[in-house]
Amino acid sequence: MAADSSPLHPHPAALQPEEVQLVARIEAALQAQDGDRPRACLFSLAQQRENLERFADLLARYPSPLEEQVLDGRRRGLDTLVEAMLHADQATFPFRAPTMALVGRAMNMAQINFLRMLWILCAGLPDSDEAAALRELAARRLRYSVHTRLVEEVLADLATDAVLDRTLRARAVRNLAQLWGNRLTWRVHTFFPILAATWEARQRVRVVGGTLQGNSELLQLLTQGGEEEFVDLLLDQDYGEGELLAFREFLFGTSSEELERLAARMAAEGLSSIELDSKVDATARDAGSILYEFFRTRFVQCSARRTAKLPGPRHTAEGYVMLAWLARQDGGSAC
Repeated sequence: MAADSSPLHPHPAALQPEEVQLVARIEAALQAQDGDRPRACLFSLAQQRENLERFADLLARYPSPLEEQVLDGRRRGLDTLVEAMLHADQATFPFRAPTMALVGRAMNMAQINFLRMLWILCAGLPDSDEAAALRELAARRLRYSVHTRLVEEVLADLATDAVLDRTLRARAVRNLAQLWGNRLTWRVHTFFPILAATWEARQRVRVVGGTLQGNSELLQLLTQGGEEEFVDLLLDQDYGEGELLAFREFLFGTSSEELERLAARMAAEGLSSIELDSKVDATARDAGSILYEFFRTRFVQCSARRTAKLPGPRHTAEGYVMLAWLARQDGGSAC
């Protein structure tokens, strides 16, 4: 008798309703065309969507970290997971994470690549207005999926920093567990909307440089839809030099070390301002890659400073904001 290949529990679809609608519109636009190219595109689209749904089936087969499990008389649940993850560092964190978390990260990348494919397909549609509109929708959904990956990395980074308060690290793990256990429906704009809104706004900021104080960049951030609460959480407390430097890195998209070098050059040459080149070809590179690289470059630099005990911010601006937000949670909550 063949083994049952159905998932253990019913689960949400791999795509959100808005993404299903986007796929349908792209399919309709391709079906309206004649020739081998649109037929090949439709075949690839259907194949990759089926693969994504199979990925969702696979994810549903693994036990949720939010549910208690019993193995040979040993009970495991959210509390034991938190305790185990608090003993992990950046190197061992993936080895201690539950299987659903690891499969979910791969699932997230599969979603990102699928949405990137939609973005590429839109560019080839003959109606330029329709192509531009659908491409913007695909780019937005792509950024939302990247947001999930970034928040996961921020929370894992905080959970593995042994210098931080243990209670805050435990809250980071609990929020990670919520993400892992609800991967297919979890979205940053409902979990932590001020972070999602600020990431969206930051993509529209044109870095000027000037005196390197960041006044122009901050004004743009707020007028382009950035949340004031993001700045408040970061700087409206007993913030230190690390938080301030991390915020400057966020505004300028440049490391603290490079900003110091530029400030030294301005002083040496008697300059009152300096121009930074922030031009990004958004037509040639997808929005997800641009956003991820903007975050990841700063994230890697912060991790290196922390490991080598070098001066400068230990976390990204997003990390410091998340810390302040976790500090506001009560002991039992996890959104």
